[in-house]
Amino acid sequence: MTLWRSQEVALISRDELVRRLAAVSHETWMRQKHRDQGLALEEIPSDVTNHDVEPAEDTVAELERLGLYPPPGDQT
Repeated sequence: MTLWRSQEVALISRDELVRRLAAVSHETWMRQKHRDQGLALEEIPSDVTNHDVEPAEDTVAELERLGLYPPPGDQT
């Protein structure tokens, strides 16, 4: 596996990263509900919940533990 490192990195705050990850998690849940239970997307709540935020917080905490967030040299 070859890793490519870009010199241009979009820096966002921790809160914004958590918010974006929670939104992606919720979108995934909506697709799964639609696919697995046949619910119309319009019938599935579209608001992000604490159930989405909690794993997003855990993910960011793990990125921090690994030293991947914030990027080295950044104080976001």
